[in-house]
Amino acid sequence: MLCRALEVSTAAFYQFVGRPASAAKTKQAEVTSAIVKIHSEKHHDAYGSPRVHKELLRRGVSCCLNTVAKYMGVAGIAANRRTKFRISTTDSNHNYPIAPNLLNQDFATKAINEVWLTDITYIPTKEGFTYLAAIVDLYSRKIIGWKTSRKIDSQLVVAALGDAITFRSPRPGVIVHSDRGAQYASGAFREELSQHGLIQSMSRRGNCYDNAPMESFFKSYKTEEVRNEQYETHEQATRGASEFIEHFYTPVRLHSSLDYQSPIEFERSSQSRSH
Repeated sequence: MLCRALEVSTAAFYQFVGRPASAAKTKQAEVTSAIVKIHSEKHHDAYGSPRVHKELLRRGVSCCLNTVAKYMGVAGIAANRRTKFRISTTDSNHNYPIAPNLLNQDFATKAINEVWLTDITYIPTKEGFTYLAAIVDLYSRKIIGWKTSRKIDSQLVVAALGDAITFRSPRPGVIVHSDRGAQYASGAFREELSQHGLIQSMSRRGNCYDNAPMESFFKSYKTEEVRNEQYETHEQATRGASEFIEHFYTPVRLHSSLDYQSPIEFERSSQSRSH
């Protein structure tokens, strides 16, 4: 019946069915399969076509960006878009000293340990909020210190800073930039900075763009980790943060600002260029 509808002989029909797929179709199937694999891996579902394209090239799959975008569209694969998180963790209504804004949205650096950025975000759990304080090296976007706590206080940010100092052993003069929150303006945090010769810098009131790279990390963390989980406890939230930071964001995640390298790769390539 099908042969009659197509007005072809039975022999011609079976000859057509037996043909191998065209090279183009085979290539499309291979690339699409690789795209699906990447997007199915944990934390990779937020990758759009540019990052997927770079990841394919790293895995030895040759194709152009437009082709990747086309195949993703055909397969119905889209980046897990970011969600706006509206709870503020910044309490700038205090009488502590305010440091000047030494960056003024100039995020250009030439080496590690020139500028560190820091901030706090919240993680919902069934026990209440867990708070994450993190320190980012502006040059490589590497997370060099972080801590979680059930309390949003100066001890949290001092502990995260202590981790970064232990990890980096910075020389005096490193700029540490934050918002104007009471935790960062506190005497305990300022004392920790002073003991190690670190220079404090603060954003303008209510201006998240003054700490944009730090905000970018937290947006990635919320989109690629937190929104996909329902943490029962503080300990689960802390393990999730550890897995995301230590096993994905720092060693694996491709950053457009780093020419689609991970922070660890970017630091290594920078060191090799300097020698």
